[in-house]
Amino acid sequence: MPTLKLTSFNCENLMMRFPFGETQIPDIRARLTRIADEAMADQVDGVLNVLSEDDRTLTAQTLAANGADICALQEVENLVTLTAFHNRYLRRWSRRGYARRILKEGNDTRGIDVAALSRLHSVQITSYAATTLGDLGIAPLAGQSRHSRVFRRDCLKLDFDIGETELSVFVCHFKSMHGGRWQTRPVRQQEALAVRRLIDRSFPDPAKASWIVCGDFNDYLEQDGKPVTDHGLGPLVDDGFSVDALLASDLPVQERWTHHYAGEDSYSALDHIFLSPGLAARNARPAVTISRMGLPWRAQRYQGLRLPGIAWSNPKASDHCPISLEFEI
Repeated sequence: MPTLKLTSFNCENLMMRFPFGETQIPDIRARLTRIADEAMADQVDGVLNVLSEDDRTLTAQTLAANGADICALQEVENLVTLTAFHNRYLRRWSRRGYARRILKEGNDTRGIDVAALSRLHSVQITSYAATTLGDLGIAPLAGQSRHSRVFRRDCLKLDFDIGETELSVFVCHFKSMHGGRWQTRPVRQQEALAVRRLIDRSFPDPAKASWIVCGDFNDYLEQDGKPVTDHGLGPLVDDGFSVDALLASDLPVQERWTHHYAGEDSYSALDHIFLSPGLAARNARPAVTISRMGLPWRAQRYQGLRLPGIAWSNPKASDHCPISLEFEI
């Protein structure tokens, strides 16, 4: 059976750094954000210097070291930024590069979107940024209406034909915990329920289909190996709807974390790869790896190799670790 490697990585503010205030081009940032064609993004990349050097070099080195076939990314500003990162940084460290760069503009007012780099051709790309609560029959919270968009950023669905098997990858970035984990939990519950309903509508038998939901979910299912029940991801994991590859893996308890929160010096898994039951059955002990070489030195639980140039706080690759899965289709 074919084997693939998928990496999910919150790149932390992969944003444009061009001195926009010094240019005479009106609304240049908004114009760049509207570019949705890869060829045009390549042309713009040849003109503008849109990324900061140190952090993006470390981000590229970290991502390249994983050697994934598909990279699901979070916190990417637009296609021009993704193109510049790929062409100017990632290609230095990953000679093969990625034939497909994928980003659809989402709902975040700061312009941080979900994206993907792929060596496989996706037969279909679907953005659910415009999907409303009413579209999916989800009850509004206070201050919402049935016309409110359900995803704070987007849920990006990538469909692949791999041999005789169809694979769907849903890339997500759920509501942050800013304002309090408990206070923001209902929003993540809505987003998790929305993903579940999209999956239910996408497959005649979701349990047997081959699908993956991955990304930064801004919530954790355990702390230092102890399960927690006050998370907002219930719709995705309750009643065996999906399997968290990290928890099903053989990684030691103390190694099951992807994020260090310096404010509380806490370590948790905010990044997840959820497998359909059918896919999980074919990968009973998921081959999960977490790369921490790009973390700042302040994440002191990790004492392994770090990339040259990493500092106590900045520069760094990200405050998240890439989480990768090698799996059989």
